Amino acid sequence: MYSPTYADLKAYLQKELDLEDETFITPDEMKSYFNEAVDMIEAAIHNIYEDYFLTNTSLSFVNGQAAYTLPSDIYAQKIRKILYNDGGAYKYEIKRVKKLEETMFIQTPDLYSYVLTNDATAGLKITLFPTPQADAPYGTIWYIRNAKRFTVDADVCDIPEFTNVLVQFVRWKCLNKEGHPDTMQALEDLGRMKQEMVDTLTARVPDEDNFVLKDMSFYRDFDDWRFGGGQY
Repeated sequence: MYSPTYADLKAYLQKELDLEDETFITPDEMKSYFNEAVDMIEAAIHNIYEDYFLTNTSLSFVNGQAAYTLPSDIYAQKIRKILYNDGGAYKYEIKRVKKLEETMFIQTPDLYSYVLTNDATAGLKITLFPTPQADAPYGTIWYIRNAKRFTVDADVCDIPEFTNVLVQFVRWKCLNKEGHPDTMQALEDLGRMKQEMVDTLTARVPDEDNFVLKDMSFYRDFDDWRFGGGQY
């Protein structure tokens, strides 16, 4: 799939609107318009089909360290799963602590659990219980990320399916600033494109598989093996 750069998108729109030699819309303004468009599209995706931005990163445990920084591009602390896999016998989900008082009773060698904390100095952290007692690169965080913003010309658009919506938003912003007579038509076209985007996202199913597994977590809560032995 073709993924244009910011330079590609900007050059296309400037040529179409005859803005190549214009100074009325500054480079910073143009970039802010494009990033506003990214924000708008990102919000729609997160509201309807947030798995579009599902990704993962490794979590390496450090001996004696309980708190770990969240991924820098995580969206609204949306962690899907934290998985532990030592390559041997221990493969399990590191679950979030449901009741903070439980942390008083978690000790080595219990299986890991975590709490999200937001310290005024350290910021957002994943705090593990019990504290790791060895260096172990066995964690994987699955999470929902932010869409990438444009900062330099070489930045690639990472929502390529909806570049038409993105460009239309910027087209409308440029026409609106110039007081162009086609401003209202551009806004109407943007509304139509946004609705088409919403319809596309609503109908989208990963791998064309619409089978939904029954949620059995309610029953598993009564048989939580978390404290029955664990792994450093």
